[in-house]
Amino acid sequence: MYAAMKSILIGAAMAVASTTFSMADDYPKKPVSMIVAYSPGGGTDTAARILANYMNKHLGQRLIIRNKPGAGGQVGFSALARAKNDGYTIGFINIPSIFLVKMLRENVPFNMSDFEPIGNIQLDPVVLTVPADSPYKTFADFAKAAKAKPGGLTVGGDGPQSNNQLQLVVTEDALGIDVNFVPFNGSGPAITATIGKQVDASVPSASSATGQVKDGRLRALAVFAAKRYPYLPDVPTIAEASGTEVQNIGASMRGVAVPKGVLPEQKAVLEKAFKDVVNDPKFIAHIERLGLPLTYMSAAEFGDYLSSAEKSIGGYVELLK
Repeated sequence: MYAAMKSILIGAAMAVASTTFSMADDYPKKPVSMIVAYSPGGGTDTAARILANYMNKHLGQRLIIRNKPGAGGQVGFSALARAKNDGYTIGFINIPSIFLVKMLRENVPFNMSDFEPIGNIQLDPVVLTVPADSPYKTFADFAKAAKAKPGGLTVGGDGPQSNNQLQLVVTEDALGIDVNFVPFNGSGPAITATIGKQVDASVPSASSATGQVKDGRLRALAVFAAKRYPYLPDVPTIAEASGTEVQNIGASMRGVAVPKGVLPEQKAVLEKAFKDVVNDPKFIAHIERLGLPLTYMSAAEFGDYLSSAEKSIGGYVELLK
């Protein structure tokens, strides 16, 4: 009887192993969904859709974008965390936004341990924009008006408690100004409101604003980065524009992750596909035309970055409370 039972257990284990191998060996055999925690038209959505255009060639299946905006990314991040871990649902996780959601809110239905990294794709700084015919021609004009009328200027951005708002409050603190932040569900709606003059200014991701700046619908006053944004070379950094060093903490890192428990073989397929895409000359030419900055990290590199980022971001969280 013992021998028979042992034979049954071994057979069952081999069957499971065979099934697991089969699942990984022919992966993916259907389209893969990618959750984007922000609205259509923003920098994260734009990056995801450009990736999707080239993914079929490198993954062997279509990448279908699923926008789940709301609550500064919380809705989409939560959906990714609780998605089935069969390799067919992946998503962008945005740094620092995902950490801010966890640090600033109660009862958030995910932990960072719910995600496993695939790789980082972009590093996208925040930019201050105004309508093209705004009376604020320079950042100095904007800052002067903000100081003259504390809380009187409205500035839109993704939020609440997003990387965009974090960059704004860090800037207010450094420069001694006070503005009224107006939250939107992503950079896209904030830009639309700025062009429509529903707000005085906005702090979108640079990639999402570049097109509107170049076609004359927006004016960019400053970019929150250590050096000028390559696709808007005439726009000064915040240090150049203000004469003050401001911590550039709001830049959005857009990395790909999967729910915890996806098979290692499937994760390896995904990591290779994304790496191949960001090295594809046609993809590179495409994103350069649109002003989308690439900063690739492997799964291991992105995982190491996530481990260190939480501590540095935590030092600024009090400014959002």
